[in-house]
Amino acid sequence: MFFFFHLLVGVATGLFLSEVLRSRRWFLPVAVGSILPDLIDKPLGHIIFAETIGNGRIIGHSLIFLVIILILAFFQWKYRGSLLCFGVGIGVLLHQVLDSMWKIPKTWYFPLYGPFPMGDYHAYFSGSFWRELTSPQEWLAVVLLICIGVLFLGEWFSGSRASLSFIPRIRWPCMTALGMVTIGTGIFVLVRLESIGSSLLYPVVSGGDPVICALALIWCGFVFLLLPLLHLSRGDEFSE
Repeated sequence: MFFFFHLLVGVATGLFLSEVLRSRRWFLPVAVGSILPDLIDKPLGHIIFAETIGNGRIIGHSLIFLVIILILAFFQWKYRGSLLCFGVGIGVLLHQVLDSMWKIPKTWYFPLYGPFPMGDYHAYFSGSFWRELTSPQEWLAVVLLICIGVLFLGEWFSGSRASLSFIPRIRWPCMTALGMVTIGTGIFVLVRLESIGSSLLYPVVSGGDPVICALALIWCGFVFLLLPLLHLSRGDEFSE
């Protein structure tokens, strides 16, 4: 999967946990964790060790990296009583699942099967990077992220800026619309999976496994639909 699609799933999961656990503190760790493997591995594999590794999926995409984060999370909980580092671990796990890392056992189970596999991406920033930047999957993710950012951040600042006072009134109807479009796209992909290669929606799921991408879209759509329902049923806000 591509960078902003990872972030979209992390943002949706962070919003879900923030609502279910009644604290906004979960949002940022999950969102950051969902892109952390790429933030670590892309510079390492494509810049620092481009000539020797040339692979953007190395230590951050391995299970040992996830285990280290969970160990740190345990000590943070034990000595500080905080569970937020577990949020980073959840985000990292989401990232690895979206990338289907079990299909690359030398990386996912590192170091059990020896060193990381060599890549062939020495011209990453003139090739693969541009392909990600122009991918319809990334466009969809960016549009959804901008909408969510406007609806939520705008609502948080609406009390101090009169020009944003309309956002609280449109937030939940807009989230419902986003949820319907997103979950509908995911369901359509699953239904047309056998012929998805010739479908107009194929570019939207071409950044990884189409099944995982479709399920991720359905998950995001479910969250976007769930939040307005919970808001209407409870009529209260997140705790700080």
